[in-house]
Amino acid sequence: MAEKKENHLISFIKKYAAALLAGCAVLLLVAYFINIMFVQNKKTAVSVLVLEFMEDTSVLEQQVREVLGTAEDEKIEIRTISAGVGTNKAVALTWIRAEVVDVIIGEEEQMTEYAQAGYLKDLGDTEAEQPDAFLCGLAEYDKEGNVTGTGPESCFGKYAGEIAGVQMKKPVAGLAGNASNLDNGLMLLNFFSEN
Repeated sequence: MAEKKENHLISFIKKYAAALLAGCAVLLLVAYFINIMFVQNKKTAVSVLVLEFMEDTSVLEQQVREVLGTAEDEKIEIRTISAGVGTNKAVALTWIRAEVVDVIIGEEEQMTEYAQAGYLKDLGDTEAEQPDAFLCGLAEYDKEGNVTGTGPESCFGKYAGEIAGVQMKKPVAGLAGNASNLDNGLMLLNFFSEN
């Protein structure tokens, strides 16, 4: 009797094995797409590039989340890199060109170099309101945002106060020329400069 039941089980598995495997494959595909669409597809609120290596970015991420008032389903991206290393500079420029960076934080010299290369957005004529708050004068832009030379009219960074976890002596925060999250980036720049 036991042998007969075993034969029925084996014949059932042989008969429906392909259907069972196909059903499992469909379930796995559905789970994969649900994961991508609802779990991993968080909207990025802002992406910050710090031109200094930071081991722990959780404090800065929390500070940014509080400043912007973002919900948990919105993503805050913090990228850090030692800008003094030549290959790291190429990586940072790749991130900027790929439009995955909104706010860049670096030393005055680094930010000036990025502005002269055309990677930072012109912050406009706001330097008249707070002349010592802005890093200005070393890059001049045309209407399309391309660098055309040097001049005293262009401001491309705001001097920042204390930024959580950043060990720079006098950090400057600027907007990437092709920032995707411009409003959040500006809000963050204003917060950093007020600290």
